[in-house]
Amino acid sequence: MAAALAAGGSLDAASSAGGVKPPRFKPFEIPDLEPRPDFWKSRPDEIVALCERAKRCSRKEVICHTPLGYPVYALFYGDFSDAPPQTNWSAGKASTTYREYYGRRQGGRPTCYFFAGDHGAEPETVVGAMNLIQMLETGRDFRGESDPELLDLVSKYRFIITPCVNMDGRSISPDHLRGVDWVTFRHASQGTWAADGSRIGWRGSKAWFPLPLDKVSYPGGYPNADGYNIMHDACPGDLRTAEAKALLNVAARWRVDAVLNGHSYEHAPTVLVPTGIDYPEKAMRGLAIRHRCNMALHERGLLPKRPVPPAQGELPKGAGININNLLSLASGCIALTLECSVSFAGPWKHPKSTKDPERKYTFEELVAPVGTVLKEYLKDGLERPFVDRGPETVFGD
Repeated sequence: MAAALAAGGSLDAASSAGGVKPPRFKPFEIPDLEPRPDFWKSRPDEIVALCERAKRCSRKEVICHTPLGYPVYALFYGDFSDAPPQTNWSAGKASTTYREYYGRRQGGRPTCYFFAGDHGAEPETVVGAMNLIQMLETGRDFRGESDPELLDLVSKYRFIITPCVNMDGRSISPDHLRGVDWVTFRHASQGTWAADGSRIGWRGSKAWFPLPLDKVSYPGGYPNADGYNIMHDACPGDLRTAEAKALLNVAARWRVDAVLNGHSYEHAPTVLVPTGIDYPEKAMRGLAIRHRCNMALHERGLLPKRPVPPAQGELPKGAGININNLLSLASGCIALTLECSVSFAGPWKHPKSTKDPERKYTFEELVAPVGTVLKEYLKDGLERPFVDRGPETVFGD
């Protein structure tokens, strides 16, 4: 159960990082890894410290604890004084009006949930979330810079941030993977088999749920300490992780309209195609928002190839199934995944990949997609509501 705290409140010892169990596996070390810049805050103790000292949020919760005992925070900005919904999204969608679920929210502000780091080895969106929290708290991020446009957009929403979901995976992962070779990237991310030292691999890691920890010498930062890939803890009736349950509880309880799920991979940054099972109207809207966000990344010089717009009435094809599906079913939200890059120049590029031209991003550019995508996503929701909250939409018996 989530532990609610007043803004500026503190946790007891059991909820703080001091009560965390030691990990079963040693942190992954990369010799001569480039030092991180000062704004690159992504270590668990830094995440806990920033969340504990946050005071400008209207509400903060420890929404769960990881298997190692790390607290997973959600910080709430805006008015979250509303009572719990009288029904759930599934029943409410079939009732006489959507308002039975959404309630009579003052001002009608939409709710956006941005969470990062459900794969702990992927720090870029964690860093982005941390810098956004710092900017919401102080007016400036950890570089001392501000983004008035983003701050204004966030102020028009009820905004929730979980800076890192998989604190266990983050605790054994390098600060970053910029400039490392592709093989090292895979070992750091998805781990190494104990028997022969071979890499488990991106697809190989999904052949197990959970990963058999007795058969690995290093599990990668992908799963939590129990070996579960939180992104794919998405089978209704068989949820395995406290982290996935907590994300769904936040979406349902606070009637979330839009989700941005933060990840990183070895290609140019992009917003992925919406997941394969969703309400058709949500999927089509998601494709349109995806194109808008990716055009912004392209125009900023972060996405080399110009995105192709979706066809009229197009639905996602071949898209995966993951926690985003359940989030959409929990609150009727649009749920999209942002993949930042870990920089794929030189030795970093996959030896068989022709997806992207080579490009080595600066640390600032690795994080830049977070602000770029959030701004386009939030602007889209103000131009056209993500969900129908109108009392005039009434359905007969």
